[in-house]
Amino acid sequence: MATPSKSMTTREFAKATGIPAATISKLIREGKLKARKEGQSWMIPQSQLAAKVVRELGKPPKPPKAKKSSTPAPTPAKAAKPVRRAPAPSEPAAPAAPVPPPEPVSEPAVGARPKGPSAEKTCSASEFAAMTYLTEKGVSEWLKSGKLKGVKTESGEWRVLASNLQVPSISRLVRK
Repeated sequence: MATPSKSMTTREFAKATGIPAATISKLIREGKLKARKEGQSWMIPQSQLAAKVVRELGKPPKPPKAKKSSTPAPTPAKAAKPVRRAPAPSEPAAPAAPVPPPEPVSEPAVGARPKGPSAEKTCSASEFAAMTYLTEKGVSEWLKSGKLKGVKTESGEWRVLASNLQVPSISRLVRK
């Protein structure tokens, strides 16, 4: 006959604390929760239910239920929705202002290079890969899919625009 266990699996611990099991496993790996490995399972001592990290992440304590009273609690009054009335037949309806069509945005042609003194700096796919954690293949795929902005030279080589390094989703990939 087995003695009652004072340890819980991650699933049992998660259910008891209201914290997802994946988070429990992460806390064990980070050393924030004490546990021991038994076979394929982590066993967490019940004493860890009172750990600081569990108190911070666990579900908030439920307020005690109040006794039911015979009189219903007052409910807040809802604001009445304003009633829209149709214009009277004698009032002329104001004509809607015409909306101008959107102006076409001209994008550089695939083979075009920026011209003039304000031409943006570009670099090759291999140079961009060296500046970031992307591979050359990744840079090429991102250029083709539109995640990176670039231009193709007459020889067919991609040149990556330097302004890509300012885009938040790409700036996090810059090597430091």
